[in-house]
Amino acid sequence: MDLQRGRRGADGRGGVRVLWPYVREHRRLLGAAVVLSMAAGGLSLVQPVLVGRIITAVGDGAPLDGLVWALVGLLAVGAVLGTVEYYLLQRTAESVVLTARTELISHLLRLPMSEYRSRHVGDLVSRVASDTTLLRAALTDGLVEPLGGILVLVGSLIAMMLLDPVLAVVTVLVVAIVVAASLQVTRRLRALTFETQSRLGDLTGDLNQTLSAISVVRATGATDRAQARLGDRVRSAFDAGVRAARSGSAIQPLRQITGHASLLVVLGVGGYRVATGHLTVAELVTFILFMLLFMGPVNTAFTAVQSVAAALGALQRITDIQQISAEDATDTIRHRQLPAPSEAPMLRFDGVRFGYRPDQLVLDSVSFAVVRGSRTAIVGLSGAGKSTILALVERFYEVDHGRIDVAGADITDLPRSVLRSHLGYVEQNAPAVSGTVRDNLTLAAPAVTDEQCWTALATVNLRDRVATEAEGLNTQIGEHGIRLSGGERQRLAIARALLARPPLLLLDEPTSSLDSRNEEIFQTALEAIAPDQTVVIVAHRLATVKNADQIIVLDQGKVRAVGTHNELLGTSELYRELAHHQLIGTPN
Repeated sequence: MDLQRGRRGADGRGGVRVLWPYVREHRRLLGAAVVLSMAAGGLSLVQPVLVGRIITAVGDGAPLDGLVWALVGLLAVGAVLGTVEYYLLQRTAESVVLTARTELISHLLRLPMSEYRSRHVGDLVSRVASDTTLLRAALTDGLVEPLGGILVLVGSLIAMMLLDPVLAVVTVLVVAIVVAASLQVTRRLRALTFETQSRLGDLTGDLNQTLSAISVVRATGATDRAQARLGDRVRSAFDAGVRAARSGSAIQPLRQITGHASLLVVLGVGGYRVATGHLTVAELVTFILFMLLFMGPVNTAFTAVQSVAAALGALQRITDIQQISAEDATDTIRHRQLPAPSEAPMLRFDGVRFGYRPDQLVLDSVSFAVVRGSRTAIVGLSGAGKSTILALVERFYEVDHGRIDVAGADITDLPRSVLRSHLGYVEQNAPAVSGTVRDNLTLAAPAVTDEQCWTALATVNLRDRVATEAEGLNTQIGEHGIRLSGGERQRLAIARALLARPPLLLLDEPTSSLDSRNEEIFQTALEAIAPDQTVVIVAHRLATVKNADQIIVLDQGKVRAVGTHNELLGTSELYRELAHHQLIGTPN
């Protein structure tokens, strides 16, 4: 279901109607719950009439059997209807939360990469886990019950007007005054709920970052400082919650005041009217019962106001994310597939300029070409823009100027899914996905066999390591692959890329965490790659890439030289300096 269209233009401040896109899919169950609620309300309207007749019958000495059994029957049927309504309502509420979470997760996975750079991951997680939960209360307490209570509200008001218009008007005036006061509280409660959820998001984000780097925190003796910082986050969330509680605390007293004041006024004025002969005792009792029924929807409205205000505050945080366009929202697709193999370079950069911010130019007029089936290395000092080149090929970001071609096609003319299906990407820090060894190996190639998985592990010297585990390929590697060493995670990532057999393999510092033995094994695996596969490798260790078909020297975002290892030793001062410091050879 596409909720984005239904929320377009909403800013979380549009009132209850912004909940409709979440409810629309479940409107039948919701409608059934409303009907049952109204049916139960209709039966409750008959109860005061029966009680009044029972009181009159007692006064007249008439038999009560039929009236009593009718009252018992009404109560029993009302209880059954209430039970079914409760189940339907809770089922619908859980379905709404399921829809909201599913849709939000889907959108989170498709945000532009720049959003992940500017937001705390923990805050995004809290919007899925915490904010969506408040939609449940809005539905159960804030929408259906008030709708079902409308019949009771109107019916009991009509009955009170028929019994005694004076008492009815007095009751309504008392309720109206208190309701007006509660509306003022609601406006502030909504803003405070948004603030509270935001503070919780900040806390979750900071805690997630701290726990992810717990070894660094411990090793640097920063545990106490981290605790103090997180304590400030906790205190901030607490203060926001207290402010929201202080604001919301006024609603419960207002609710009690409404009921008590109405009852006292009715007893006082009603007693006087009984004494003056305008009402009988039976009519006064019947009026009080109808008034209590009337107060039921009013009290429900107080709860609804509080629940909906809290939900709309949380919903604003959800819609803030939903309104961010997906990374491919504005793509113009001209080719559904890569062109057939031709003489065109497998990869070509033409005058590419790019910066993560307008005032931060990372690549400046970068141009180069990579021949099909070749091995191309990109080297340079840290911060030169090497990893950024690979990120641009993956279309994690859009170039500010220039063009990037893959197999002769402008990558902006291709669906991102098609482009990425032809790329294999091994990141510098080689992140692992929580799950099993098999889960990680089959991310890009879900149809590979176990035999192919074992072969790939053997290629990167991981077969023996995994074989020692009782679960084999089903071995859990822990969150972020914590049960593996840095080198093992890197080799697992390389095996995953090799299994997918993409036409273009992008390797970002693939040997940074490998020892010399495993680096040699990697070199052998790289040389064994099929001749029709093209490899682009970013490296600091020149020993890893000195046998490449071409080496691109990058410095301060510019291409300074292109050639083979021996050629660059003679033509590039920067490359010669890098080679000298790494002792891999100088020109003869």
